[in-house]
Amino acid sequence: MHHLGVAYGHNATVAVVADGELIYCQSEERLNRLKNSLGIPWLTLEQAYGVVGGVDRIDRCGLFLSFADGYVQRATYSAPRGSPTTTANLLNADKVNGWRGDLNAAVAEYLAIRAAIEQAVADPANREAGQTYFAAQLGLPAAKLVEVPHHETHAYSVLPFLPADHAGPVLILTLDGEGDGLAATVARYADGQMTHLSSTPWLASLGRIYAYVTNILGFKMLEHEYKIMGMAPYAKGELCEAIAAELRKMLWVDDAGQWRARYRSTRDLAVALTELCAFQRLDYVAAALQTYTEDMMARWVAHWVAATGIGTVACAGGVFMNVKANQKLAALPGVEHLVVVPSCGDESCAIGAAVYASLQAEPTTPIRRIDNIYLGVGFSDDAVARYLADAQVADGFAISEPPDIECAVAALLARNEIVARCSGRMEFGARALGNRSILAHPSHTAVVEVINQAIKNRDFWMPFAPSILAECLDELIEDPKRTVSPYMMVSANTTARGRSVLAAAIHRADGTARPQRVERAANPGYHALISHFRDLTGIGAVLNTSFNLHGEPIVCSPHDAVTTVRQSGLKWLALNRFLLEKRATS
Repeated sequence: MHHLGVAYGHNATVAVVADGELIYCQSEERLNRLKNSLGIPWLTLEQAYGVVGGVDRIDRCGLFLSFADGYVQRATYSAPRGSPTTTANLLNADKVNGWRGDLNAAVAEYLAIRAAIEQAVADPANREAGQTYFAAQLGLPAAKLVEVPHHETHAYSVLPFLPADHAGPVLILTLDGEGDGLAATVARYADGQMTHLSSTPWLASLGRIYAYVTNILGFKMLEHEYKIMGMAPYAKGELCEAIAAELRKMLWVDDAGQWRARYRSTRDLAVALTELCAFQRLDYVAAALQTYTEDMMARWVAHWVAATGIGTVACAGGVFMNVKANQKLAALPGVEHLVVVPSCGDESCAIGAAVYASLQAEPTTPIRRIDNIYLGVGFSDDAVARYLADAQVADGFAISEPPDIECAVAALLARNEIVARCSGRMEFGARALGNRSILAHPSHTAVVEVINQAIKNRDFWMPFAPSILAECLDELIEDPKRTVSPYMMVSANTTARGRSVLAAAIHRADGTARPQRVERAANPGYHALISHFRDLTGIGAVLNTSFNLHGEPIVCSPHDAVTTVRQSGLKWLALNRFLLEKRATS
């Protein structure tokens, strides 16, 4: 049986679970080329229906919000076919200054709007209208649709990623900006049953604080939070601690493990954060926000681990995209195993919705563990060959077919060339895992500026990441609890050798890395490439960054790959079994 999961919020995504196994997951941005695309993922739905053999093969479809909530807010979450939209900053100086002028009135107005929305969501007529609406949009009978509360989709997204040797209960934590009126939940999962232990109302949201500060500092919220995390290690000291102390007065975790907020609405929160950040150095604010976030998350997780006695902790929701905070959680004394859902923002809600739909329709069919997330579209060698046969495509490139493409790429990397790789099925999520990646020698720090300036146009302080052979992790990474993820979800300290040979692929301020553990079984081609590189250099790792220009989605198709090479300083492209070299222009 085939079960669909659809997330139509920011970074709209579709997932498919077949007979208990996650077989497909892809975000709409990869096809429509609009980063963090909002709305019904039309193009991805069509592709997913093709994967399963037609829309009639879908037995159940889970949606990442309640019918009524999605319907009432459909103007935000959806757009007409062919007119995709993307996320936008919620704050600007005019708005915040206007609220500051009469804050009590601004708060009252917001709470009235919020109450009206909640009343509309609670109206049974809107639930029925929502079910009819989404059935029409998805081309499915209404009876096949299942509404899944937002944080439940986050919680159920954990199941395909539990450890293979796992036994006993799991503590599942969700933490994000907001969804279906909540900002966080705690649950116990055992023997196929999810038991809810705690939930946090929408107002007490750590995710919103991080997003708002990102916005206030001039970055794009729900997209650029990682830039704040990357800047944080460059600052420390009393001024940073003073800002963090003020944040702790706004939102904190009490002795019962509950999130508590001092503000009344998002508007007085926005005013308070704007006043706190005004005339402060960017790096001080970033460091304070990151320190505060790590401390609050650690306090919350430590409480629930102690309260339940459960040492296997699984995490989902956008706040857990913060790999430095995850590193601190993994180090907590009571945490024996930390599992973080790959790309655990709202895009992963599609996974949870599909898992939920599967378990509802087939309660005796367990959800299988998967060992990789190469779950998107792939292109056959024949399809790539046909594309490259076009004279306009070939113009400007020397195209060859090396006897062993992975060996050829490794040789280029060993002599300090930068190579883009587009091969096999596309990885799901925000982080490139080798199949849609730009690769380089991890020791040569000069490549950092080349990639930043000539290729990616990225911020100078942002670190790259290493892809490391599983068998080489211990010599390069300090990982006593075996937390390093195949999906780059937890940062880690590096060994002395790691700091030496991974100099271009670690954070320059604190020497940490966001490593990808590369297993042969999960990606034989990529594992072979890095193995060849090790044979040539003695280093079982490569520098890996996503194959895209700054502000664009990661490439999907051969056309995307060739276009990106043409528009950047990239010279080499490995496209399945083909190697393309861009000719110099006069």
